[in-house]
Amino acid sequence: MNKKPLVSILIPNYNYGHYLENCIESAFNQTYPNIEIIFQDNNSTDNSYDIALKYEKKYRGTHRYFSVGKNKRNLGSDINSNICRERSEGKYLMYLSSDDAIKPTCIERCVEIMEKYNNVGMVMTHRDEIYENGVSTKTPSFYNKSCIIPGEEQAAVFMMAGIAVPSQLLLRRSTMDLLIKRRTTAFQVAGDWYNNFLMACCGDVAYINEALCYYRVHTGSETSESEENLLGIFEHYQLINCFKNTAESFNLKKPLERYEEAVKKLGSMCLRYTVKMLKANKIDSAKKYLYIAPVFDESIINNKIYIDLKECLELDMKELKNKLEKISTLTRKISYEPPEGSEIIEMYTVK
Repeated sequence: MNKKPLVSILIPNYNYGHYLENCIESAFNQTYPNIEIIFQDNNSTDNSYDIALKYEKKYRGTHRYFSVGKNKRNLGSDINSNICRERSEGKYLMYLSSDDAIKPTCIERCVEIMEKYNNVGMVMTHRDEIYENGVSTKTPSFYNKSCIIPGEEQAAVFMMAGIAVPSQLLLRRSTMDLLIKRRTTAFQVAGDWYNNFLMACCGDVAYINEALCYYRVHTGSETSESEENLLGIFEHYQLINCFKNTAESFNLKKPLERYEEAVKKLGSMCLRYTVKMLKANKIDSAKKYLYIAPVFDESIINNKIYIDLKECLELDMKELKNKLEKISTLTRKISYEPPEGSEIIEMYTVK
């Protein structure tokens, strides 16, 4: 009998057949021995379901349990993910996006931390990014050390930044059960960020500053559409206010102290979206982002990037392209020190 706790790798899918083999193979290739893989197709119109059935047949009767299900109609991503969870039995859960992949030691390292620290409800790992052409790139880890972070401190960080996608996370089921009871709002775009905040409210958070997953970067996704129609930015404002209400209900002061700062940061986010829309020749969307930026941060009208972007709206396409090449929007190039009160895990620190 396998004495190691069962881990459920949940793969909700819709029309990602092109990436699916890489995703499923990465789940099967884990060094951790006690894993079940739950695949749920949301009535895809591509060959996703056939690919999953191929793997079910291939691994039938082996030490890896692989269960394949399919919805009769598209139920939406949230419901499909919930079906995955309801079909699973693991002590720990990972929602592996079907266009992402995890490295072989990912589950093993995360479980070791979970088993050692019962107060930890969620383990986050760093990630590499992989593009549609298969080329991967490394980015700075969010924290410069692997650590255990007090939940309230990490919730305060989540007020400012959504730093992890589902494929970077291992979740304790018992903490997830608490989260589900406290979840009061559904988000179309920012649901993962909301869940991460709730997990931090319900328990401490571990961070491994080694990249243990591949996050797929590509266009044509729901997120890109939400950016074009401004749904994302307004949902982020709603999200911050939801964080505020949640922090009050948990009596957490640190996240509340960052509320005004978090709202103000949306102004800078609008500028980044303005640049992105201009580069995509979505001029109407670019104008809207630029004009609403001062709603979140009145002082942003004095920002050089804001002034430059306002000038861009008056240029023809050739002049616009040249101007955009000279505009530098802020991207994170450093790793941060862990929050106050964090415990450093030396054995996981990348040298």
